[in-house]
Parts: sequence; C-alpha cells; structure tokens
Amino acid sequence: MKKISKLAFYLFSKIKMLIIKAITKVRQSLRIQLLTTFIFCAFLGLIVTRASLPLLGNMNERTTIDYSPGMQQIRYQVQHVVDRAINDNSIEALRQLIEDENVMLEMKQSALKVLVTDESGKVLYKTKQAEEEQINLHNKIGRVMEFTIVQPLNAQTIEQSRQEYITFYPITIEDKNLYLFVSGIPQGVLYTSTTEGDPISYFITIAVFTLSFFYLTKRKMKQIEALAKGVMEIAKGNLGYRVKKKGIDEIALLTENVNHMAEAIMTNIEMERKIEQQKNELITNVSHDLRTPLTSIMGYLRLLREGRYETKEQYDEYLKIAFSKSEQLKNLIDDLFEYTKLTNENIVMGKQEVCINELLDQLIEELIPQAEENNRSFAKHFSEERIFTSIDTEKMVRVFDNLLMNAIKYCSGSGQILVSLAQKEGHVIIAIANESDEFTSEELVNLFERFYKKDQSRTNVAEGSGLGLAIAKSIVELHDGNIHAKYSDKMLHFIITLPAKAAE
Repeated sequence: MKKISKLAFYLFSKIKMLIIKAITKVRQSLRIQLLTTFIFCAFLGLIVTRASLPLLGNMNERTTIDYSPGMQQIRYQVQHVVDRAINDNSIEALRQLIEDENVMLEMKQSALKVLVTDESGKVLYKTKQAEEEQINLHNKIGRVMEFTIVQPLNAQTIEQSRQEYITFYPITIEDKNLYLFVSGIPQGVLYTSTTEGDPISYFITIAVFTLSFFYLTKRKMKQIEALAKGVMEIAKGNLGYRVKKKGIDEIALLTENVNHMAEAIMTNIEMERKIEQQKNELITNVSHDLRTPLTSIMGYLRLLREGRYETKEQYDEYLKIAFSKSEQLKNLIDDLFEYTKLTNENIVMGKQEVCINELLDQLIEELIPQAEENNRSFAKHFSEERIFTSIDTEKMVRVFDNLLMNAIKYCSGSGQILVSLAQKEGHVIIAIANESDEFTSEELVNLFERFYKKDQSRTNVAEGSGLGLAIAKSIVELHDGNIHAKYSDKMLHFIITLPAKAAE
C-alpha cells in the first residue's frame, strides 16, 4: 500500500508540474493564448448548439413515412403464390390466394384486391371487394407501369399522397395465358430525423463563438489600448507616464520595454539638461574667476604705466601684486586645462606599479617646510607592510599634493595633519585629516564639484581655483578608485580607496 501511495503521489506531482508548466507557457505566449481561446470558443459554440437542440422542439425535426417495405412485402407474397401456381401448373394456387384474402376481408383486416383475367381482359377470378367483370387490359398494365414511389412521403402529406399499390404478373397455366393483378394499401414505416444543418443552429454556433471570443479577449484588448495610449502620451512629451504591466506575455514585455524607453529618454534629456547647465555654469565661473585676477593685473599695471606711485617701495609692491595675480591666473588656466583633459574619454593612463608607503613619505618630506611656515605638523599612521598598487604616478602625486596642501592651508586648532595608510580586502585606503570648521552634509558632497568654494566668511585663506578637488576626483576615478569626504569630531577627512596589488 505504501508503494502504491508513493507512486500515486509521484504521478500526481508530475501531472501537477506539467499543468503548471503548460499554464506558464500559455501565459508567456500571446499566440498560444489566442489559439487556445479560439479553440475553446469554437468548442463552446458547438456544445451550446448541441444542448439547445431539444429546446428547439420540432423546428429541426422531420418525420417521413417509407412505403417501400410494404410494397416489397406485397410483391414477395404474390410472387410466392405465382411461383407455386406455375410450378404446379394449376389454377388452384391462385384460388387459394383469393380465398385467403376474402377471409382477411371478413375479419375486417387489410386485404389485397386480386384479379385474374384472360387475354381479352375478362375477369375469371376475383376477391369479394373487386367489382370489375371486364377490364381494359392495355390501360391497366399502363397504370401499373407508371406507378412508382420515387421518394418517401412526408408525414404531413400522408393523407393526400397515400394511394393504392398495383402490381401484375403474366402467367401461363394449363396452356392458358392469364394475367394476375394485385392491389392494396402498403404498410408504411415512420422515420424521424433531426436536421443539424438548420440555419438556427448555425446562428447559435456563430453567436456563442463571437460573444465568448469577444469576452475572453477583452482584457488583452484593454492592455493593447492602454499600451497605445501610453505610447501616445510619451510621444506627446509626457515622459513621466508609465504603462501598467500585466501578465508575462509579449504584450507585457512590450509594455516593459516602452517604460524602459521612456525612462531612458527622460534620463538622457535630464543628463543633457545637466550637461548644458554645467556648461553654462562653467563658462560663467571661468569668466568670473579669470576676470577677477585679470582686473587686478590691469589695475596695477595701469597705475605703474601712469606713474601713480610715490616711492620705489610702492612701485615694487604694485609690481609684486600684479605678478602674484598673474601666477594665480596661470594656475587657474592650468587647472581648467587639466580638468578638461581629465574628463576626456580618450585620455591614456601611464600606470606603473608603485609602493604607496614610499610615495607618501617622499611627498610629506617635501611639504614639511611649508607646513612649518604655517605652524602645521604631520602625523603618520602607516601599515608596517609595504603596499603596492598600479597608478599613473604623476597624476596621483597631484592628488596627494592637492589634499596635503589643502590640509596645510585650511587646518585649524592644533595644526596637526593626520596621514594614514592601510590595506584592507584588496584595497589601498589613504586618509588625510585635519582640524577644520564644521561642514554640513551638503557642503561635503559639493566639495568635489567644479568651482565650489566654502563660504569665505568662515575661512581666512586665500581663494583658490575651485578645481583642485574636482581634478582629484577625476584622477582617482580614472584609477578605478573612489574619494569622499566626511566630518567627525571637528576633523575633516578625505579618504581615497584604490585597487591594491600584491608586492612581488
């Protein structure tokens, strides 16, 4: 019993899996859905038509009566008597037939009318219901030959069409040529048939098929209409419009693709708007930042040209300021050129394997004099192991140099600059931190935007180009790395993450 139960459970599971698979296949294919719906609706139309036949009553029924079996019986009965009479060469068989029919007549049952004539048409023997004494033999035989029933008679015209059946047999008995005429009303057989090809049946089948097909495909048509409406809305420029996805078939896939298309178009447009806005901001910021030092240079040069100075010291001071502003202008142009070059997709990186420990040590040593001039000091927290990575040395040196110089310029409090280096989970992590005024979350995010400068009312440092951190971010990302800033415990941290490479 347990084996039978396990087998039954296994078969049930297999059948259930096949059914689920078939349903999923149907749901995924619009063609199979339409084909299945068509077959189901056609089958439903036939079933409803078949079920409605009894309700139609006699509308599709036809009753007919077939007299051919009765006529055949009369012929067989008479043929038997004729054969016996011919074989016996005696008229006695014919007389017996007449007597039998007379008995049937007396019993008030259907009886045949029998006439036996000679060649002249004189009636020699006859049954009681026959009144003829002399007949026109030629006319009588002609009537027999013309009498046929080509088709069974309809039940509604039985009374009008029912008529006497006549047959005759020429026989020779005792050297006499006789003619046997037999007539009677044959028994009919009733047949009832149903005409399935009636127009009403066809109409019911077509009506049921049409209504059921229309109802079952109504939901799919609504999906197609919704999709068409969505495409029209998107074509009008309403890129935020989304078509509701239903099902998993080709229509659902098309709906999903239309939504993705609208999303992609909207994203591209937003990106183009952002690029256009950034371009306008770039032009505005560059124009402003170039004009500021240029205006100062022109102002001091004008003073020198017009001799509007009193002493040699004042002359040297004006010249010094003009030269400083020229350097600032050159640095701004260099930074702008560098940033533009880094954002070019075709830039080529000259990477080589470098020990980051040694690189940072060298940079910090070079910047110690500048740090001491600004009352700053460095504190290193490096991993004992040598950490290697593949970088473009010149470009990464610019990143580290920019961050270290910013720390020197913007450091507050004790003036200590923390530089840490570690390797974790296949990445090199470099962190540069210094004490700083508070930064908001928005300011931390905007630090790496082009030309972004913290509110000057909260700092006492000279104004930079505003491109240094944007350049640093571009260089780090070109190395498949990441850079971000965070503020905690009055410390501003810049954290760089680069892919590590094991030392050989």
